[in-house]
Amino acid sequence: MVKKMKKIILILNHVQAGMGSDEHANLAPSGKKAALGPGQTLQPYLKEHDAEIIATLFCGDQYYLQHQAEVAKKFVGFAKKFQADAILCGPAMHYPNFGEMAGSLAEILNQQGIPAIAAMSQENPATDVYKDIVPIVKMPKKGGIGLNESFKNMALLVVEKAKGQDTEKLETQICF
Repeated sequence: MVKKMKKIILILNHVQAGMGSDEHANLAPSGKKAALGPGQTLQPYLKEHDAEIIATLFCGDQYYLQHQAEVAKKFVGFAKKFQADAILCGPAMHYPNFGEMAGSLAEILNQQGIPAIAAMSQENPATDVYKDIVPIVKMPKKGGIGLNESFKNMALLVVEKAKGQDTEKLETQICF
């Protein structure tokens, strides 16, 4: 029997997706059937758990804040169409607008029955807002010490969610 790879979708803001900096904060929602930005780092960790990024969805975080319902509807529709097993929103690190986008999208996706997690640092204001609503994997503020560990934890948790596992114990160890 061939093991079926779990299908993970990554949601990023314009910066993390490589679509420019603040001048592109109003970028409309889009996607690519590829692992963009931090997805490149995540792929090997996901493969260890028989999972892969099937697409990266992205939009400008300012665009998101001004059009939340529209973006959420598009991203939920895309996730259902591509039969994603789970979604990782982030890593948003310490960026407040991206943190808000990651946290609120993870909440909406979970409400729609699509397992979703977020990843951000303690310094992100969205961490306090969403930590009791969605699983948020701890990560350092700006790379450096602990970054690889946080990527390993993101991959592990999103795959466990994709498999429908009980992740409560794991979340107490790696989430806020």
